[in-house]
Amino acid sequence: MIVDIHPQNFQHELLDASMQKPVVIYFHAPQMPECQGMTPLIEQLVGEDNPQVTLAKVDMNDPQLQPLAGQLGLRALPALVLFHQGRPDEQAFLEGPQDEATLRGYFAAFSPKEEELLLKQAQHDLAEGRFEEAYAQLAKAHQLAADRHDIHLWLIQAALELNRLDEAAQRIAQIPMAAQDEHYQTLNARLALAQQAAESPELRALEERYQQTPTDFALAQELAVLYNQAGRQEEALTLLLTILQRDLAFGEAKKTYLDILATMGAHPAASGFRRKLYSLLY
Repeated sequence: MIVDIHPQNFQHELLDASMQKPVVIYFHAPQMPECQGMTPLIEQLVGEDNPQVTLAKVDMNDPQLQPLAGQLGLRALPALVLFHQGRPDEQAFLEGPQDEATLRGYFAAFSPKEEELLLKQAQHDLAEGRFEEAYAQLAKAHQLAADRHDIHLWLIQAALELNRLDEAAQRIAQIPMAAQDEHYQTLNARLALAQQAAESPELRALEERYQQTPTDFALAQELAVLYNQAGRQEEALTLLLTILQRDLAFGEAKKTYLDILATMGAHPAASGFRRKLYSLLY
């Protein structure tokens, strides 16, 4: 956002606006060659691609605005001053002509980080029902900023949308108490309900039968299918792997194994299960 400051909008566009996001004041005089060279580049750096900061242009030809430069102690034009929370940041002053590299470095601090862009796109995809796309973006964002618990919670939500209950349970257990906010509470309750629904009488009965006859591959394959339907993909793959380790050609075990891997996308455990299968095949 780029605005021209005049005495009438000074309070709103500068002081009030800086309470919401950083505002960089650009003191310039259009007739100065130094300003003519810097102005187009500065406007480019604060264009639509950088919504995190507002550029407030102050034309020093306006006598009513000249005292502002004096109050800030500026000694040369052009000049850039960062305002945040209604106050100037004395560590973020640039005075006099600046080269392109310096200006790019100055405004880079306001550019959105990659994880922020990924989070924003993932939230949109979740709202639109594109859960696989959202999961992949959030997984990458979490890798870039592992200390961002808010991103981790959105990743858990994507896992729940994809019915990956095992992963959601593992991840939610990693959230520290200090980060257990309202979003965490909602996801934790949702996970508990999903886990309860997944423990169907049919599944429990099949588990009991399999415990009694663990060498019954047909029963193991049937149980693996139910595990997958209940969002317990890792348990399903582990069970199918026990079959394939003894008989690679048994029934639909290999096909089911590959189908489950295909649905897991960027799931952190998928690559390990894929390697285990390849070691049996090759």
